[in-house]
Amino acid sequence: MGLYSAKAIVLRTINLSETDKLAILFTEQYGKIKCAAKAARKVKSRFGAALEPLSFISVIYFGKEKQEIFNLNHSDVIRSFHWLREDFSKFYTAIYFNELMDNLIQEGQPSPESFRFLLDAFEALKNTTELETLRRLFEIRIMALSGYSPRLNQCLSCPRIPEGNLLGFSFRMGGVVCAACLRKTRVEINIRAGTLNYLKKLMDMDIQHCQRLKIPKTLEKEIESVTHRLVSYNLGRELRSYPFIKQMASL
Repeated sequence: MGLYSAKAIVLRTINLSETDKLAILFTEQYGKIKCAAKAARKVKSRFGAALEPLSFISVIYFGKEKQEIFNLNHSDVIRSFHWLREDFSKFYTAIYFNELMDNLIQEGQPSPESFRFLLDAFEALKNTTELETLRRLFEIRIMALSGYSPRLNQCLSCPRIPEGNLLGFSFRMGGVVCAACLRKTRVEINIRAGTLNYLKKLMDMDIQHCQRLKIPKTLEKEIESVTHRLVSYNLGRELRSYPFIKQMASL
């Protein structure tokens, strides 16, 4: 029976009984894990508010190395990101980021770069007013970190740099098709050259500076059609939190 300590982000919790919870945690050292938290639903629980989704915590848990559900022994809040709960749009954007991570990260597979990126995204939410830009940046970058990086600098069908006013994007092949190859290559959507330029910027820029990137209104929908569809195509479904985010954005 091993005893483990780790830093973790609370992705979500599930009620197991009238008193117990199951916490799905993304740890820096061990990847995604599940922990049973005994008596976590009681008013005077020893876990307090540490198991609130989005919280950055330190945990001690125990169990056999390969078991499916560990037992949570102790947790302390490192950072609660309380400001996220004071703004509905930012809160549900963070919930969407959590849901994305929960669906992309495999249990027991460490991904410290993705872990740090999720923390950086929560921090970026504090200061930005450009939530749509941040969502697009998070989508394309987390897909890249998960092994689904789109090819943007070279045509999928030839060795050329994608050029032309009208280009293609293939989710099946994962990248851009140049104007010259569009006639002979099947793509799911067409995109403008300006959209490709902004996709490249989203891939390269520091997430903390995303508020500096002003995406033209004329390109917003097209960029979303690439980054968000890249997510849903590779996951095979739409995430539950996203339609709610879109509904809030339209109010």
